[in-house]
Amino acid sequence: MPALYKKCPKCGHERAPDETAPDDTCPACGLIFAKYLKSKFASPDDPRVQSGPTLVDETTLPARAKALLFHVPDEVNPLHVYARAALLAALVAYGGKLAAMDIPSWEMASSLIHATMVPFHEFGHILFRPFGEFLMLLGGSLFQAGLPLVLGGIFLVKNRDPFAAAVMLWWSAVAVMDTAPYIYDAQQPQHVLLTGRTGDTGAHDFIDVLGDLGLLDRAQAVGRATHAFGVVMLLASFAWAGAMVWMQHQRRSGR
Repeated sequence: MPALYKKCPKCGHERAPDETAPDDTCPACGLIFAKYLKSKFASPDDPRVQSGPTLVDETTLPARAKALLFHVPDEVNPLHVYARAALLAALVAYGGKLAAMDIPSWEMASSLIHATMVPFHEFGHILFRPFGEFLMLLGGSLFQAGLPLVLGGIFLVKNRDPFAAAVMLWWSAVAVMDTAPYIYDAQQPQHVLLTGRTGDTGAHDFIDVLGDLGLLDRAQAVGRATHAFGVVMLLASFAWAGAMVWMQHQRRSGR
């Protein structure tokens, strides 16, 4: 029996000739085509449509998001699973170490990953310069934390690689945590910046940004809240990447 759809109407997956899933089911997201057709073409007065939410739930936005965020290919290379598990372990260990670093002393500034993010931060200022002084000042931190999210979206939508997207979420979380001490420092500037001076005598992004927002006298609280948000992002990246490694392990083992 030929497949009802060569390309899934729900997630857009195009069936390959060697895929072994049933002809009436999408190999990628599990959509059952017969149910999809019933929900799409049944009369609104049909009691099966009104009383059977399972016929329509499969095409809802949450269902599509789940299929995108937790996509597992039909064939999984065991070596890829082990490599991703090892990478996840390293990210958990290093991310946990970064999250535990002291905020007031900006301990994270001495880390290797901070040094790699400085060029992205500075480029952000240049990128946002045409949009006015406020966004130009904020743009360094926006670009530093936002670039990995853009890359993660590309991995997710174009490459259908949720694990890579989870790693990009980890990178963004670290960037947010790295910004937190900079925000904290704006209330009582102590740290020497790239200009060779502290914020009292030189440029400081968040003295101006928080001053414009009327939050300069609460900069330390904002800095700690920013750090907490980064930690939440970090934990989310661990959970997402871990789920993908486990699901791919299950597919590899044929369970």
